[in-house]
Amino acid sequence: MKKEHWALVSLGLNIFQSVIKLIGGLLTGSLSLIGDAIHSLSDATASLIAFLSIKFSEVKNERFPYGLYKLENIGAIVISFFLFFTAWEIIQRTLKGEIKINQENLPFGIGITVVSLSASLTLSFLERRAGKRLNSPTLIADSYHTLTDAFASLLVLISLGSYYFGINIERYIAVAVAVIIGYTAFELLKEQIGAILDISADKETIEKIKRIILSFPEVMEIKRLLVRSAGGKLFVDAVITINTDDFIRSHRIADEIERKIMEELLHVDMVFIHYEPCCINDTTKVAILTKNGKIANSFEETERILIFREGRGNARVINLPGKKEEYIAKELVKQGVDIVISGYHPRSNKAKWILHRNKIFVWETEKENPYEALAEVSRIKETVT
Repeated sequence: MKKEHWALVSLGLNIFQSVIKLIGGLLTGSLSLIGDAIHSLSDATASLIAFLSIKFSEVKNERFPYGLYKLENIGAIVISFFLFFTAWEIIQRTLKGEIKINQENLPFGIGITVVSLSASLTLSFLERRAGKRLNSPTLIADSYHTLTDAFASLLVLISLGSYYFGINIERYIAVAVAVIIGYTAFELLKEQIGAILDISADKETIEKIKRIILSFPEVMEIKRLLVRSAGGKLFVDAVITINTDDFIRSHRIADEIERKIMEELLHVDMVFIHYEPCCINDTTKVAILTKNGKIANSFEETERILIFREGRGNARVINLPGKKEEYIAKELVKQGVDIVISGYHPRSNKAKWILHRNKIFVWETEKENPYEALAEVSRIKETVT
């Protein structure tokens, strides 16, 4: 089944449990069972949130080219607050006095509680396994919330069963369960906030991506590798140096690296490989982005572009003060540039895509002097006028 199907199953089961628990609570007079019915209703609300966040997280459009995948993390955060609410609800029960139970309908109440307990445990196990298989944080979060419903049902079962033995240990178990639920909610909340803030992928995943990139003999160096994890997806951004002066071949190698990463890591949603050739030929057209006569730290700071062909001394100047990154990228394409020298790659994903699609290499440099940056790229000294 798909992720949204599991969320619908959870929603239907929680609504069913809420109804039968309410009936059982009214017949037995058990306030704890009525409270558990309300708790199941909160589970149903959480499942509805899970379904909506999963459904809309796959939506992609022009304004959200990466999709609304973080809705899954937001949904998981909301569920964590339901867990906190559940813990508080159980603690509140421990502060109440003893409950008088209708002994005649007690077996019926116990039967309903056993059925609910079994259903919650089964769904929690299956949903958590599906969440791990589908890499869905929302399903995993909802499985934990379903597990708290099983804890609550166990609490009610002990409470009802204790009446047969003339003892009541409900308040002690309630505190222990509340602590476990609270801890689960805290860990879940911490994990999802990290994902919202684009936390890095784990070290094992990063090392695997490094091994894939370096498995290509043409790759001389990985200058930068960023892998962020969010919404159960991975986004890879790498800068590598390729041992070739053939731009078509360099582009083909980068495409192969992207394809292999996405094949071996199934949860990778997008890969950006920025490649820099280790040398260039005499026909290469190079552009230098400058600000106040120095290398611009980023595309955003660009005031003018110096464009020249390798092996020639004359440079052409294009003034572009205050232009957006997408406009600058389009201008570089228009000028037929092969390599652009800047302090950093563009921040705009649209600008990155324009450069990537048109096989324009971005050479990052720490140099401020355009002459030194040019020598760094071409490996020869050029006079630019």
